[in-house]
Amino acid sequence: MADAILVPQVGQDLTEAKIVALNVKLGDTVAKGDIVAEVESEKATFEVEAFVAGIVISLPYGVGDLAPVLEPLMHLGQAGETVGAAAAAPAPAPAATPAPASVETATAVSPPPIAAPAVVTGSGRSSPLARRIAAQNGLHLNQIAGTGPRGAVVMRDVAAALQTQPAATTAPFALRSNTTLKSLQAGTGTPVVFLHGFGAELAAWLPLVARIAVQNPMIGADLAGHGAAATRTVTGFDALVDDMAQRLAEAGITSTHLVGHSLGAAVAVALADRGDLDIRSLTLIAPAGLGPWINGDYITGFVGAKTEAALRVWMQNLVHAPDRLGDAMVRAAFAARAGSAMPGALDSLARSLFEGNTQMFSVQAALARLNCTCRMIWGMQDAIFKPTDANALPGLVALHRLPGVGHLPQVEAAGLVGRLICETVRSAS
Repeated sequence: MADAILVPQVGQDLTEAKIVALNVKLGDTVAKGDIVAEVESEKATFEVEAFVAGIVISLPYGVGDLAPVLEPLMHLGQAGETVGAAAAAPAPAPAATPAPASVETATAVSPPPIAAPAVVTGSGRSSPLARRIAAQNGLHLNQIAGTGPRGAVVMRDVAAALQTQPAATTAPFALRSNTTLKSLQAGTGTPVVFLHGFGAELAAWLPLVARIAVQNPMIGADLAGHGAAATRTVTGFDALVDDMAQRLAEAGITSTHLVGHSLGAAVAVALADRGDLDIRSLTLIAPAGLGPWINGDYITGFVGAKTEAALRVWMQNLVHAPDRLGDAMVRAAFAARAGSAMPGALDSLARSLFEGNTQMFSVQAALARLNCTCRMIWGMQDAIFKPTDANALPGLVALHRLPGVGHLPQVEAAGLVGRLICETVRSAS
């Protein structure tokens, strides 16, 4: 089955990137880790790395073209394979599985492929674009006759069905105008809001969102002092939570599934504890606020890094294996600081949240008061927090410990994390 190498998203407002170099041509054999192309944003040029090996079977863009982010830059497959046949591969939907209470799971880092969205209820084949458009319009693919390769439902079949079948009765969620909250995926139903960790920004979630097979709208939010919210000055954890609660209300979000990483996970717990939002589920990834210790040297070094090279050294603490830290991730993190208020805001926020190796806030008591579905995912080789802080979790929280994974499970075990988020959202919808 062919694998798509996507145009990278390297900035929160970037919708397209210019192809400035293609290092391969149709029929070339590519090894895992090869740099296959370079794309250019307004601030920098980024190398695109092949995450799998294969033969280039599709190359839709040329040098100088503008390509939409997160769309296939090329496909890698086997000799004689075509993209149409690959897109028509079966994609059965997994059954909804409620998050178990008081269950600890040690899971391998290499999970099975993520299944298709829940709208695909039949056993027929379908293309990714057909699945996406059908899901957005409330169509069930098992009710559509496919005219693609091997009977696959393709976009022309969905377009024809839209002429004869009524659209979904549930209106798509409309995000009110807000520059610090952005739609990552359109959809219907209860929105899923993603809260990033310290020093990141909402665009960091985009690669993971592509792996989460649900129809719900997905929204990224920048914490105060970060990204588009860099000029929003807050002091202390409670003020950080209050600011986010205010912006969610302004955006028209009254009911939501929350997915948070690190500091964002702690904010998610505190938002659930406030009681003024209908929190349907929580997915907490390497959360802050469960124990007193934090790697203070990392915080100081990360905040104080003045060059991309220095930033890379400190960011390697985020992953268990340094080669999992992609160049694009470091470059995007460094580019976000250029000409923005973010460096000063991070320094001020860090001083109010951490003192040396100590976290100056806790969400332990709030976790014990939760009354919603909650799942926690933690890398057992986390170098920023102590994974043992999860040992005293309340029975409501399902815990998944990932061996060989550091502080970024959503990067180091993206497939598995996407699957767990999908199961959590479906079980609580």
